[in-house]
Amino acid sequence: MASVNPFRALMFDFAKAGRPEDICCPPYDIIPDAGVWREKSPFNVIRLEKPEGDDPYGDAAGLLKDWKERGILRTFPNPAYYLYEIGFTDAGTRKTVSGIFAHVQLNGYGMGEVLPHENTLAKAKADRYALMMATKCHFSPIYCMYRDDRHTVLTVTGRYKAENPAIEFTDADGMTQRLWIVDDPEDCEVISKSFAGRSLYIADGHHRFETSLKVRRELGEGASPNGFMLLVDMDHPGLVVHPTHRIVTGIKGYSEEETLTRLAGEFEIAKGDAPAPYSVVYITPKETYLLKYKDKSFDGLDVSLLHDHILQPLFGIDAANMAEGKNLLYTRDANEAFSAVRGGGAQCAFLISPTRVGQIREAADSGEKMPQKSTYFYPKLITGLVMNEFGA
Repeated sequence: MASVNPFRALMFDFAKAGRPEDICCPPYDIIPDAGVWREKSPFNVIRLEKPEGDDPYGDAAGLLKDWKERGILRTFPNPAYYLYEIGFTDAGTRKTVSGIFAHVQLNGYGMGEVLPHENTLAKAKADRYALMMATKCHFSPIYCMYRDDRHTVLTVTGRYKAENPAIEFTDADGMTQRLWIVDDPEDCEVISKSFAGRSLYIADGHHRFETSLKVRRELGEGASPNGFMLLVDMDHPGLVVHPTHRIVTGIKGYSEEETLTRLAGEFEIAKGDAPAPYSVVYITPKETYLLKYKDKSFDGLDVSLLHDHILQPLFGIDAANMAEGKNLLYTRDANEAFSAVRGGGAQCAFLISPTRVGQIREAADSGEKMPQKSTYFYPKLITGLVMNEFGA
């Protein structure tokens, strides 16, 4: 099971680097224009996490070395856990979600300690692999959940929240970012022991996890034996999972009429925009159809239903097609899906309900792999507060 430990984090000295809101950035894969973040500061972490140029990975390694030598980046002196909290607004309600940055020993899939739920793409892993090999550093964490009915970590870290955080700021999206350092040896031991016998469930960061395993295998003792993770209690009331809708483009011979005929074999179909019990919503240029699966015994995921019973058999969108990015675009904004289709930029779109945390756990426990982009944990973790050099 999971071996969880404190570690010596690599962190910015904001007194030298500048304001944290100018130094930290969103995850690299959701930034449409990295230039916006580069302009904020010469020390913005995007220069490490998403390097550009003729030798991007080598440049990132050189920049990392330079910033360490100049004291822009420093290694925390003692092993610690780092309590991270995000304050955000979701559907008009203010919420917080928190977890701890930690080391988790890498033993690979199939051992029961870290359970995935999504398939991965080769292109994304190749990019993360090149960056890790060049810099010997993890700049962003793997987001994992764990189950603990006693909520030991929340109890221990709750005492720290009574004190002022070591870092606090509001980011460009209006989210409050807070960090406390948990370096009391007794508290760290209690936290570490609380994970004995527990599994971890990857919420976000499947590509980084698989790449960390590959780097570990290839570099051996020269790699970090640990994964850099944020661990969040599965029962935390602030956990939010948004759906990721599918926009379909470029299907040769696509016909709305034929699609409806084939859908009618397995789905009850009704027109309308009003809320109703449905499995999938099918958006066309002029109509919105609510699809309800006829097999009442089906208790699987809507996203799997969409891929296995609609996208693959009707449009030929299989795993290889998805990996090449041929016919699907993704959005968590239903209005964007409607606009794409009604504006003529796409042939059709499908809306799905959000996957519940319990369903993710059940899928991981059973070894089921969901299609790519089945879940969108919100909010995304900020990059740059805490990082992890190999060997720290």
